Amino acid sequence: MRLHGINRDIWDRFTAKNAKWEYDVIAPGFKYNMPDLNAAVGLAQLERAEEFRAGRQRCAEHYYSQLGDVDCIDLPVNKGTVEGHSWHLYPIVLNERAKTGRNDLISKLNAAGIGTSVHYKPIHRMTYWRERYQLKPEDFPVAEKIWKGNLSLPIYPGMTPEELGYVTDTLKSLLL
Repeated sequence: MRLHGINRDIWDRFTAKNAKWEYDVIAPGFKYNMPDLNAAVGLAQLERAEEFRAGRQRCAEHYYSQLGDVDCIDLPVNKGTVEGHSWHLYPIVLNERAKTGRNDLISKLNAAGIGTSVHYKPIHRMTYWRERYQLKPEDFPVAEKIWKGNLSLPIYPGMTPEELGYVTDTLKSLLL
């Protein structure tokens, strides 16, 4: 399925002994092979992977230190070491003590120039699964509680201390 639904690895025609050119498309497929340029960029980025991870860790440590005492948000729970985490996201959850809702907070942060996102929409809220299996939100109270308060703060290796401070100061001003 990764390459147009072709029934065999067509690259064998270049390397296999007694290679044959013939192939067949046995199902409608996709084009999931990566272009060479993307692969080259990816290889170059891999050389900097630890540098990028460390930069995101620095951001996560800032968020933990500056937001740990804000009782209306739950911070990510990390059962391992901070060094063992990729920190590709920094999701927080507004809890029952929050004076504002998630969507309102996202709008206010956006108005302040802070982009956020919402990750991990529960599967029972996705149309296909909801309709196929007649899933109802009330059957998933914990997922609903987390979903309704969840938002991900900006986190990327190049965030400056000033940018991190702006995010946490703005967030605290909106929540406290």
